Amino acid sequence: MKTLLLASLLVAACGISRVVAESIPLEKWAEHHAEASKALGEWVKSHPVAAREFFEWDGHHPERSQLFVTWTIEHPKEGIEAYVRVHQGEPFLDRIMERHAPAAREFMAWCRDHAPAARALMEHSRGLEWAGRHLYREYWNLEEPHK
Repeated sequence: MKTLLLASLLVAACGISRVVAESIPLEKWAEHHAEASKALGEWVKSHPVAAREFFEWDGHHPERSQLFVTWTIEHPKEGIEAYVRVHQGEPFLDRIMERHAPAAREFMAWCRDHAPAARALMEHSRGLEWAGRHLYREYWNLEEPHK
């Protein structure tokens, strides 16, 4: 009986946290997650080219970037190499591993260190791209589409 009650409470808590994440408008993400937003901005400043590639990836393939962030959080001891092995055939990951593996590792650390904020951002389709365009644009210089 106690196990059933505990399981019910955990399911309810997960549902509540998901509703809270979805109820925060994207425009308010940085306000609600100020520390995470600042840390992500520092990552963008340190790795502007990699950041641009992550933002563009999220813009073109939001379901894949959401999966990456979720997997990263749920596999705290695994590195990007493990993700690549499990998700072979992703051209973005091949490019990242070739050019920006240290930046990818740091992004994964950000996801894990700020898991609620990372999940809240990724609850919005293309949330990472939005953050790049609206919060960190000055650091990485993404060209507007159709120019």
